[in-house]
This record gives sequence, structure tokens and C-alpha cells, in this order.
Amino acid sequence: MNRNIIVFSGIDGCGKSTQIERLTDHFDLGNTKYKILWVRPGSTPFILFMKSIARFLFKSLPKGGRSDKREALLKQSKIGKIWFYLSFVELLYIFKIKPPLLILFGYKLIFDRYILDSIIDYEIMLDKRLFNNKFVKSLLGSNKDIVKVYLEIPIKDSIYRCEKKWEPFPDTEQEKIVRFKLYKDYIDKLDYVKIDGRNSPETIQKTIFELIE
Repeated sequence: MNRNIIVFSGIDGCGKSTQIERLTDHFDLGNTKYKILWVRPGSTPFILFMKSIARFLFKSLPKGGRSDKREALLKQSKIGKIWFYLSFVELLYIFKIKPPLLILFGYKLIFDRYILDSIIDYEIMLDKRLFNNKFVKSLLGSNKDIVKVYLEIPIKDSIYRCEKKWEPFPDTEQEKIVRFKLYKDYIDKLDYVKIDGRNSPETIQKTIFELIE
């Protein structure tokens, strides 16, 4: 396979995990080295470590997980700004610096969520539009070594599928609506390949394999 980085984006339940599993099975059969990178703002090892220290030092901080107090801190306080800048710098390392090093050691990289997904996460969590299309396009760049796949499904399908599976950080129904709209705003202006996530897993797999070979 000629492409070294394969990116999967889309709302919960769109089929990312299924296609990643099929792709890793294919890599295993071909004895191809690979790494799966799952990234979400605020959930990277460094940020989780910093959170644990902060909660130890400041007992008034909310515990992990969703809460009104946590949401208010993120959206209205200086703590939210500090969290944003620290996590954004770490994400740039994960997305921009780490991949070339892993590729140098012979790995194929599979991103379960990518820069665009993290940008949308920020905009949902902080309840504001932080980036314009031009900046996002420049941040993602255009690289023939990367295949970006966007699996699209309607919101009602996402809700139905998510009822049948476990999600580590599930969106609320309102967040799904906002996320879907943000994908719509961004995706056509970026070099993503849009695939209908309602197609059979076999049909989607065939399309993806054609893209990466």
C-alpha cells in the first residue's frame, strides 16, 4: 500500500470502528506494521496527567465526566482558556510531529478521528466558532500521503446505532445535531473523500482499499 496515513472522521455510529477493524485485519494478513491513533481534546495522556495534578491541588475543581460546573469552567473561565491552549499544542504534536517519526520507523498510521474532528470538539465544548474554513484548510494541509475518509450518516441513524453500542464519549442528541452541521460546513471545502456510511461494510471497505492502494 502506498498511503501511509488513513484518517477516519464522522459522527458517532458512522462506521469508523468497523472499517478500522477491517483495515487492521488486512494489515495483519500482510504483516504490515501499523498504529491506531485515537485522539480527543482533553483526553490525551499529558492533559489527563495535568488534570489529575490540578484536581489534587485544587479540591474545588469538578471531577472527571460531564457536569454543569465543568461546562461552565470550560466556557467561561481562564481555566478553559488554559485547557484549550495546552491541549491544542499537544494535539499539534500528535497530528503533525509524531506521524513522520512513526512513518520513519515503518509504520502505517490509522487515525480514529483527526484534526477536523478535534476542531469540531473544541467548538462544541466551548460553544463558539473558533476557526474559519481557511485556517482549518491550512491546518490540515494537502498531502498525497494521507487519505481522509468522511463517513456520513443521518443523525437518526447515529442515534439508533449508538443505542446498540458503547461509546466512550457519547454526544447528546443536540451535540450530534451541532456536530453534523459543523461537518457539513467544513467537509466540502477540504480534501476528504465522502462515503455514505449507510452502505454495507463490504462496499465501504472496497472503496477505502481502492483509495489507499
